[in-house]
Amino acid sequence: MDADDSNVKLEKYCQEYWEYSLEQDPTFATYIGDHRYDDRLQDISEEGLSKQRARYQNLLSKVEGIDDHSLSRKNRLNRAILKETLSNHIRLHDYKMHYLPIDHLEGPHIDFPQIIDYHPFKTDRDIENYLKRLRAFPSLIDQAIGNMERGIRSGMTAFQRSIDYVLDQVSVFVKFQTEENPLYSPVSDLGEEFSEAAKAEIKKAVAGAISSGVAPAYEKLFRYLRDEYRQRCRTEPGIWSLPGGDEMYGFFVRYRTTADLSPEEVHETGRKEVERIRSEIRKVMKKAGFDGEEKEFARALRDRRELYHSQGEEIIEGFREILSKMDERLPEFFGRLPRAEYVVKEIEQYRQEASPAAYYYPPPGNFSRPGYFYVNTYKPGERPRFTMEALAYHEAVPGHHLQVALMQELRGLPDFRRYQGSTALIEGWALYAEKLSKEMGFYRDVYSEYGRLTFEVWRAVRLVVDTGMHYYRWDRDKSIAYCRQQTGLEDHDTEVEVDRYAVIPGQALAYKIGELKILELRGKAQAALGDKFDIRDFHDRLLEHGALPISALETVMQDWMTETKAK
Repeated sequence: MDADDSNVKLEKYCQEYWEYSLEQDPTFATYIGDHRYDDRLQDISEEGLSKQRARYQNLLSKVEGIDDHSLSRKNRLNRAILKETLSNHIRLHDYKMHYLPIDHLEGPHIDFPQIIDYHPFKTDRDIENYLKRLRAFPSLIDQAIGNMERGIRSGMTAFQRSIDYVLDQVSVFVKFQTEENPLYSPVSDLGEEFSEAAKAEIKKAVAGAISSGVAPAYEKLFRYLRDEYRQRCRTEPGIWSLPGGDEMYGFFVRYRTTADLSPEEVHETGRKEVERIRSEIRKVMKKAGFDGEEKEFARALRDRRELYHSQGEEIIEGFREILSKMDERLPEFFGRLPRAEYVVKEIEQYRQEASPAAYYYPPPGNFSRPGYFYVNTYKPGERPRFTMEALAYHEAVPGHHLQVALMQELRGLPDFRRYQGSTALIEGWALYAEKLSKEMGFYRDVYSEYGRLTFEVWRAVRLVVDTGMHYYRWDRDKSIAYCRQQTGLEDHDTEVEVDRYAVIPGQALAYKIGELKILELRGKAQAALGDKFDIRDFHDRLLEHGALPISALETVMQDWMTETKAK
């Protein structure tokens, strides 16, 4: 096979994977602005997922059949990433992860209602598609229940405490009156595209689909979780307690970090980083005039009500002010900025309690809506002002929004690389952005710097607790105790964080591992290039290939250093 044929075939396989991915995950397709499948929901049945696995295996065999040496440098990278992506899909299926379809962070019970943020409501076709999705929801819940039943029979069950959170989330939807349900809200205020008579008919149809299908499906799920599933769930948070759990966790460490690291190596790295960051925290405490233990300092700050919020609206406005200042400074550190905008958005009340303090929701590829910086206003009196800067820089700019929106705007990459990528690069970049923001002149008071360091120590603590829980068999109480000992925090967020690690094994490792690699590469570039080092160029090169696996990122950046030095 000559080089031209090989490159054409590889590019065809990349597109084949992407098209199939969108067809199999239609709500994701809608989310990124592809509206071909707006009338469908995902098929998570055993039969459907088995067919999906066979398709991925077939495509993997074809990709492996292409000789690497016959490809261009660009396509060698594409081939390596596509192979790894397909292999990961197959491994996740073989580990029976679809038998755990619901937890308090993901699942149809909370994912489906978010469709109202990105499903269009402009035409009759849009409304008909929405109605089809509402009517398909009961089947999706039945599929989830069927997978949980199979999980019970094979020993693959959820962490019980997570299901307790889920019961609270589902109960909210059980209690909604039809017109109070968030899924009704898009048609409660339709635009001028519809006549008054049409609006009345649409409202009636949507209300009927909710009352006759969606609401009973939530009731069915609630009863099943409460009466049958919960008591069969595992009480240990670590996946070591699942069949093949130790092997599974080794996979998740590599899958989430995209690096060849063992749980032992990650654990030790975490402990070293915790000690380093805690020494920085002690220096900041001295600057604040405090001579005591970290826990005492944290308690002292909690008693200073002026450092905390009193209302949720204060939190929203505070983030907007912080980010407007950052927006002005970005051109000094980045040659390329995203065209897509972002907005600050409050997390919906029905999922606030089990949600993190903030997170990012990217824009679609067609820019039909902005990216969302979601902010939690639950119990505002417990949310400190001094962590707001680090949160904003991580989730919005120069963190997730800058990196993810830029990735989606890239041309010349296969589509799957514009919308999917390494968690270690994505989260590592966002953590790096927190530190970069200090270099940019932010965190101008001692308390905000303390807030930044408390966030960084959390990311180091995660390395210890995630491996502790899933590999060293720590229970929930020991995991929480370690967090509180090392961070000085004893609030609701501590338990929420630990319960998050329980349901997404290895994901918490990506932040620190990715950040450490970016800092290492920057240090190498500064040493190798000397006066030729340009921070804007470094950042642009780092982000111009999307969210590369860590191993591939190292190769790409080394090539850039070599080329820059030779100029």
